[in-house]
Amino acid sequence: MKNILFTLLTVVLIAAGCEGQEKRLTLAQVTDMFEASGILLHEAEDLHPDNVFTMTLNGVEPAAYQTEQEQLISIYIFPSSEALEKGIEDFEAKTALADVVSHGRYQVANVLIFTPIDETDHIDRVEQVIAELKSMTTN
Repeated sequence: MKNILFTLLTVVLIAAGCEGQEKRLTLAQVTDMFEASGILLHEAEDLHPDNVFTMTLNGVEPAAYQTEQEQLISIYIFPSSEALEKGIEDFEAKTALADVVSHGRYQVANVLIFTPIDETDHIDRVEQVIAELKSMTTN
């Protein structure tokens, strides 16, 4: 009887522990989703070193890409969503006195994405990618 009770308790604890695990995305998953949505990315070149969308945030350097229309997309992959929140705080502190251009800022699990807003169609397509990424991280 004790063995059955112990086994049942162990199964319940393991199941509860599995539910609490945070889902994380990789850079490959994010870039694959962009490309599957028709947004072809190539590594950004010749970016100004002081570009606010390519600075290190909470110890994480972004992967900087450009679309075929030369639209910048910065993708930060943090080790956790908690580290991402600290990255956002870091961004806000570093840009508090700056005149930052209009931009989209998107969070999904451990991923932070910035893109300057130049074209409505571009933002709509990025938001579609974000929705797909969110669906990957929900049960």
